[in-house]
Amino acid sequence: MKKLIVVTFLFLGLLLPSKSYASHVELKPCVQISHCVREEIDLKSNTQTFEAIKQIIENTPRTIITESDGDYLHAEVTSRIMKYIDDLEVSYIPENNQIVIRSESRVGEGDFGVNKKRVELIKNQLLEI
Repeated sequence: MKKLIVVTFLFLGLLLPSKSYASHVELKPCVQISHCVREEIDLKSNTQTFEAIKQIIENTPRTIITESDGDYLHAEVTSRIMKYIDDLEVSYIPENNQIVIRSESRVGEGDFGVNKKRVELIKNQLLEI
C-alpha cells in the first residue's frame, strides 16, 4: 500500500510539476485578448538586458516583484482605484536576444486597455536605454 501511495505521488508530480520546474522561457499565450497582452521584443544591443527591464518594473508604481529567477520575472500590479491585481511576467531569451512580456488581468472581461498601455510603457522605456 505504501508503494502505491509513493508511486501515485511521483506520477502526479510528473503530471503537475510545481512552478519551480516550469520553463521560464515560454510564457503562456493570451487566452482572452480583452484583458491580456503578450509581446515579444527583439533587443538591438547588448545594453538592453534583463536587469534593465527589472529596474524599470521595480520603479513602476503599485508593482511588486514576487519572483525573479535569472531569466524570468513575475510581478503583481495593483490597480489604483479598484485594487485589482494584474500579473506581469517577463522572460528573457538570451539565445534570440529577445524579451517576452505578458500582462494579464486576473478578473473581469476587459481591462480598458491597461495591460496594453503597461506593456507599451515598459517597451518604450526599455528601448530608450
